[in-house]
Amino acid sequence: MYILIVDDSKSICGTLEKLISEELGYKTIVANDKHECEEKLLEYKGKIAVAILDLSLPDAPDGEVIDSVTKFNIPSIVLTGSEIREDILKDKDIVDYVIKEGRFAYEYILSLIKRIITTQNTKVIVANHSKEIASSAIKLLKRYRLSCFYAKDGQEVLDILKKVKDVKLVFTDYSMPNMNGLELTKKIRQSYSKDTLSIITITSTTEGNSLAKFLKFGANDFLYKTFSEEEFFAKLNSNLETLELFEEIKNKANKDYMTGMFNRRYFFDEGELLYQKAVKDNQKILVAMFDIDKFKNINDTYGHDIGDIAISEVAIIVNQFFNSDAIISRFGGEEFCVIQSNIDEVKFVATLEEIRKKFETNIINTEKGDIQYTVSVGYTSNKGKILDDMVNAADEGLYLAKNSGRNQVRTI
Repeated sequence: MYILIVDDSKSICGTLEKLISEELGYKTIVANDKHECEEKLLEYKGKIAVAILDLSLPDAPDGEVIDSVTKFNIPSIVLTGSEIREDILKDKDIVDYVIKEGRFAYEYILSLIKRIITTQNTKVIVANHSKEIASSAIKLLKRYRLSCFYAKDGQEVLDILKKVKDVKLVFTDYSMPNMNGLELTKKIRQSYSKDTLSIITITSTTEGNSLAKFLKFGANDFLYKTFSEEEFFAKLNSNLETLELFEEIKNKANKDYMTGMFNRRYFFDEGELLYQKAVKDNQKILVAMFDIDKFKNINDTYGHDIGDIAISEVAIIVNQFFNSDAIISRFGGEEFCVIQSNIDEVKFVATLEEIRKKFETNIINTEKGDIQYTVSVGYTSNKGKILDDMVNAADEGLYLAKNSGRNQVRTI
């Protein structure tokens, strides 16, 4: 993945190269004019994630380079001087423009690059009875490579939310048939909090009271129907950034810092909901415990830093075999726990065996030499009276696997 920088200033190119490499970790490609840019586009076709383009180049003084890049379907950020050339930028397929003034300009460019890359394919619903307004919004959203869904009324939005997971943004109008925007906002907030899904109301200037109601009932933000591209992108970026900050805070609270897996607290919070639903709906639910065999030997022989690598490898491998319906967590030390509902027991146990065999042949290359280890696994399908009963039963199965020679999958 590369970031293309096109500017005739070697100073600007050098600064951007350094910042993008050090702060974002991406490789860069540099061109100093339109001709060189077109050569790079052909050479690195399909490998460029974002382009940063100077609006006035020696051989392209009026933004001609923008068209050269956007025809390759590459999201583009335009650099311009203190005077904004709106006559050139109008109707250009760019994500945003940045005025070349001070450190903030560079910080904003970095935030845009990160936003474009991390939010590609993020799901957004645009609900509006006016196809013209909806089309305008969707066209702008697609510049960020967002995945867009159109709904003509509130009920269609709810239907999409039932079918499509992980929708992050809903743009809604007030006046819609079947269910208006205000009723829709109320309905959405019954299932989705503000920190998981943002609602942006598109309103007219005459709907002042309605706007206040929207915000009271859970809308995050608003846009007037006469919005400019700059206003639209400012609101979009602000809401996506807020959702990311909430997600970051949640991850710090719920995830293990070393492996990135959920922690023990999250397991019991969310696992309890999964357990209660399985009991209520009479669904199958299974819990498995994993433990690295002879882990103390790894620490004693190679040191704790290599032991940490061995622990992280468990997360990498186990995650390959379970989908998002399972909750996988690090319980502490070298012990991990998985809970999954509504799954066939034979299939679940077969998956555990595949994981065990994967570890059996897996070799980790480290600076202190290659290491190899096995895991023991215990599991249960007995619901018991509470979730703790299942975890304890899986732990007993793990204890049986350890005492029966290790590198086994056992249940009691």
